[in-house]
Amino acid sequence: MNVLIVEDDEFAREASARYLDHLGHEVSAAASGREAAAKANSRPPDVIICDWRLGDGDDGADVARSLQQRYAATIIFITAHPLGRLRAQTRDLKVARYLRKPISLLSLASVLDEIRDGHPA
Repeated sequence: MNVLIVEDDEFAREASARYLDHLGHEVSAAASGREAAAKANSRPPDVIICDWRLGDGDDGADVARSLQQRYAATIIFITAHPLGRLRAQTRDLKVARYLRKPISLLSLASVLDEIRDGHPA
């Protein structure tokens, strides 16, 4: 699958990208909403793994919404913040899973397998 990771933390972004690439996914990674839009334009994503609070002031929910409207990609949100507000803010989106930071790369890979197999939780 084509996976776009939108994460402002460089270590988390690069570790996730390397791991998912190792598993055979086509991975693009972006630190901001603007960079994510450019990466998605050159390689449309099937799945977007998006941090909710991006450091450059972008709201991950808005970034994911814009990308999903354009590419019909499934969203996986990651956040260190309480999930209630994020869930309420993203009810209009097709979200496969909300994951709490720090994320387990094994759990992330499992969610991607579920999406690929057609039954995200």
